[in-house]
Amino acid sequence: MSHIDTTEKLSGTPETENSLFALCGLGVAGIAMLGWICALAWIAWRLVDWLLF
Repeated sequence: MSHIDTTEKLSGTPETENSLFALCGLGVAGIAMLGWICALAWIAWRLVDWLLF
């Protein structure tokens, strides 16, 4: 039987790079979602304007 020591810290895990990449991804997704909302609102506004006037 072999004993594996699990108290060692794993070296070489770039935690800050992963979190920064995730933060940038969330920012891009947020901007894209805001763009979709604005585009749909503009289309709805034009449709209502066309139907009423």
